[in-house]
Amino acid sequence: MVAPVILLSDKTALSVFSGDKKAWPVYLTIGNISKDVRRRVSVHAMILIGYLPVSKLECFHKKTRSVAGYRLFHYAMSLLLHPLVDAGRKGRAMVCTDGFV
Repeated sequence: MVAPVILLSDKTALSVFSGDKKAWPVYLTIGNISKDVRRRVSVHAMILIGYLPVSKLECFHKKTRSVAGYRLFHYAMSLLLHPLVDAGRKGRAMVCTDGFV
């Protein structure tokens, strides 16, 4: 069975009282859930799989800062999605609703 994966992320402030601390939460859902169902918060059709780091990357020169940001984003996403990539390559045994694997 093929299950399309949808990832969602949006920058959010972690605390109003701690300054400018921000994070990018990454949520996962599957595409064969109806979007009417998936959009309802009460259904819990999305799960939080992790947070991406947010940094101003001031340790880099201005010219290379954006490239460093892209590399950081892609590296963090590769770490978050490694279990999913592994399951996609090797497959994963799942229990069906009738009890068979």
